[in-house]
Amino acid sequence: MQNIIEKTLYKKSLISYLLLPMSAIYSCILILRRKFHSRGYRSRCKIISVGNIVSGGSGKTPVTIFLAKYLQKQGKKVAVSHRGYKGKFENNNKLISDDNEVFEFAIDAGDETYLLASKLAGSPVIAGKNRKKSIQILEEKFPELEYIILDDSFQHLKVKHDLDFVVFNAIGKIGNGFVLPSGILREPLSALKYSNYIVYNGKGKIPAQIQKYNKPILKGDYILKHFSDIDGKEIKPEGKLALLSGIGLPQSFENTINETGLHFEKHFRFPDHYDFKNKEVIKQISADVKLEKIDFVLTTEKDYAKLQFIKHDLPLVIVEIEFVIDNINQLKL
Repeated sequence: MQNIIEKTLYKKSLISYLLLPMSAIYSCILILRRKFHSRGYRSRCKIISVGNIVSGGSGKTPVTIFLAKYLQKQGKKVAVSHRGYKGKFENNNKLISDDNEVFEFAIDAGDETYLLASKLAGSPVIAGKNRKKSIQILEEKFPELEYIILDDSFQHLKVKHDLDFVVFNAIGKIGNGFVLPSGILREPLSALKYSNYIVYNGKGKIPAQIQKYNKPILKGDYILKHFSDIDGKEIKPEGKLALLSGIGLPQSFENTINETGLHFEKHFRFPDHYDFKNKEVIKQISADVKLEKIDFVLTTEKDYAKLQFIKHDLPLVIVEIEFVIDNINQLKL
């Protein structure tokens, strides 16, 4: 099934061409939507949107964390709004951290939202797909706020953006170049003319289809900070290793581990945002780990945001990474 999806969405094939008429209709709707949408809530704060054009993982949340920390270092008051995908507060906007603490119920806000709150001490984080309402809550609660970063909001037009960052990943790039359902694009690449910055996440040549819009391109990549055990202590994983993840681009995680020089035996892959609450799934993973005598199971911070609250006996190691922009001198906020 995965091979069929990859052949259809990432490479031009008979199936992708058969779906092209549907993509053309969908593209026209999206183009008209942007062209004629002129209304939107104007915040007193500067609104920064971090989004993408491709469906699936591109690295929006690590970029959001980078920008928030960048602003923090400049002494700016910044908050983050996240949809809270698959979380308890997706349809009920909820502040999950303030400038002093992460609230106990933050674990119910979704993996990425919880990760944002955990990584951004001193910056309020709010969950909820109604971005206007989230912004208004932040404006009321924090009168000194200067910036609000909207994670995954490029297609959200009900709020006026001051800056739009569009993120691409070097692994998925633009797929076959077609819009859904015949490709991975959420809207035509022509939407890039509405962006202020393009962020290219990873190594390799940037596709010409992206470069032609003459937008500033920020090139960045993940760097490994350290490995830690479930108690937060730094650890050096040795012996037989396996990976465990439920992210949009599992190959990106594999690349990060390969670049450290470590070798892993297998990768327990699950769909993006997988919650790991199925006890039978955890039991099966545990049984495989014991049978194959795996010494450590390496997982992402995003996945550990859920795994830490689930009962298991897996020898977990959390891989802490950080997104860094190489040509930071081109960034003007």
